[in-house]
Amino acid sequence: MLERLGGLDEVEQTACLIAERALGAKATPYDVAGRQGAVEAFLDYPDGRRGAFEVTHLATDDGASFQLQSLLGSEGYRWLSPGKWWWTIQIGHPRDLPRLRKVFDKIVLLCESVGVREPRHLPSAETDDDVRWLVEESSVQMRGHPNRLATDEHRVPRSLITQPAVGGFPDGAFNGLDEALSAAFDTTNIQRHLAKLRRAQADERHLFLVVDVYDLPFTLFDALVFGDRLPAGALALPDDLTHLWLAPVSCRRVLIGTSAGWDETRDIPPSPGSN
Repeated sequence: MLERLGGLDEVEQTACLIAERALGAKATPYDVAGRQGAVEAFLDYPDGRRGAFEVTHLATDDGASFQLQSLLGSEGYRWLSPGKWWWTIQIGHPRDLPRLRKVFDKIVLLCESVGVREPRHLPSAETDDDVRWLVEESSVQMRGHPNRLATDEHRVPRSLITQPAVGGFPDGAFNGLDEALSAAFDTTNIQRHLAKLRRAQADERHLFLVVDVYDLPFTLFDALVFGDRLPAGALALPDDLTHLWLAPVSCRRVLIGTSAGWDETRDIPPSPGSN
C-alpha cells in the first residue's frame, strides 16, 4: 500500500499505478475523507488535463460469482464430510449455498446408504423435497467417489466444493466482446460507477474494470489473458465515458478502449479484491 494513494484499497491503488504508467499522469485519491458519491481518484496530466477515475469489478452477474468465490475460498473449498466417500460439489450461485449447507449431510448419507454416486439417481422412495430442490431447481451438482476415501492427510473427512468448471476455445477475434460489454453496462454495479463519473468535473472519464474468470464467457476471458491480438473496430462506450480499462485478474495485460479503438499495456496484475 502506497502512502500517497492512502484511502484507496489495494485494487484501487493497483489500478491507479497502471493508469499512471500507461498515460503518464499522476493519480490523486478523491473518494476519501468521508466524501459521498465521489470518484476513486483523479488522473492529472502534465498538460493540465484531468481524468476522473473509477475502479470496480466487471461482475456481469452483479457480483454473484465473485461473492461465491469469496465464500467458498474462505472455507478453503473444503467441507467436512459426514460419510466415507470423497465428494465433489459444484455450485453456480451463492443463493443456493445456505440451503445446501442444511441438506448436504443428509443427501450424502442417503446416497452412500443406497450406493449411488449422484443424488439424481436416488430411488423415488429416498427422494424428498430437499433432493428434488437440489436436482431440479438448484445450481448444485454433487458426485460421490466410493473408491476414494474422504479422509485427508490429517484423517479428517472432507469434500471439495467449487464453482463450475469453465472451458472452450479462445475467441481471438473477440467476436462476442461488444455484446458482453453492452450487457455489463446495464448492470446495477456498472451504472452506479458511471453515475459517479458523470458527476465529476473532468476532461476525461475512465472506468477501470477488473475482470474475473466468471465475468465473461471463458472464450473471451482466455483471449484477454493469453491472446496477442486487440479487438477490432471502435468501442461503443456509454455516454460521457472516454476510456474503458479491462484488467483480467492475475494477468499483466490490460486493454484500454476508447472511441478510436483498442490499445493495451502490460503492467502489475490486478488483485481479485473487493469493490
